[in-house]
Amino acid sequence: MKKIPNLFYCLLLFLFVSFQKASAVTTIDIPNPISSTDFSELVGKVLEWVLGVAGSIALFMLIAGGIMYITSTGDEQKIATAKKIINWTILGLIVILASYSIIVVLESWLT
Repeated sequence: MKKIPNLFYCLLLFLFVSFQKASAVTTIDIPNPISSTDFSELVGKVLEWVLGVAGSIALFMLIAGGIMYITSTGDEQKIATAKKIINWTILGLIVILASYSIIVVLESWLT
């Protein structure tokens, strides 16, 4: 319990010093790392990045399913699991491509 007031006083001291330093600084110029000035453009770039990551994961899963299918050595359970992975990955790729095309169409309509 004795640490809480000490922590509170340290926080107050930090805020006081921060406000003193902040009042001395006039302006800070921060460059825009995203290079987009419009919100819809920003959302489009973020969604393209997310879809790219999802596509990369889907490609990895497709390769993993193929390797599992090749190395199943006739085991029906492993073959069924590999086929499920490949089928769901292909369905996921279809959803990813459909969502990307929807984004492109909506972006063309909004601009």
